Amino acid sequence: MAKRNRTGARDTGTRDKLLDACAHIMLTEGYAAATSRRIADEVGVQRALVYYYFPTMDELYLAVLRRGSEITLETQRAALTTDQPLHALWDLTVDPRGVALLTEFMALGNHRKEIRAELAAGAEKFREAQVAALTVILRSRTDNTAVPPDVVSVLIAAVGRLIVLEAAMGITTGHANTMKLVHEFLDDYELTPPQWNAEK
Repeated sequence: MAKRNRTGARDTGTRDKLLDACAHIMLTEGYAAATSRRIADEVGVQRALVYYYFPTMDELYLAVLRRGSEITLETQRAALTTDQPLHALWDLTVDPRGVALLTEFMALGNHRKEIRAELAAGAEKFREAQVAALTVILRSRTDNTAVPPDVVSVLIAAVGRLIVLEAAMGITTGHANTMKLVHEFLDDYELTPPQWNAEK
């Protein structure tokens, strides 16, 4: 009989603390600083315990990425069911913490194929769910100026993330006017609460 793999089975909250520490270090110091030794020190455990839960650092990074993707999907679902779903989606997109961690994973993914593939799969799932919701939200727009839901999704992501990344570097030229234009665009497409509720 094959032995049961007990790796990580003894979970008393330490696993989550390791994931939290890894994400925190990636955010504050960059992915290169998120080593097993640094993470163990952050949690206050022996380095060997990191490898008890995660036999390789890639498995730890993937666990952080997958947990983040699940949380982001849930947050997006909640945002898209508010009275102003487009504005809520925009607010989620311009959250500096989310953009910063995504940037670190993208940098890490440049050197690790499995992480790049997981990042792409999570992003596609996120985009597909977003487009499905936007299709319902924007359904009332029937004139020739209507923008396809997938284009709205890409535009919000591209503009929002660029503003956050530039702001982190101290670049702000054009941001105020761009934000104003985005909000006017969202106001133009946003359904009123009764209309949105009627679509659900």
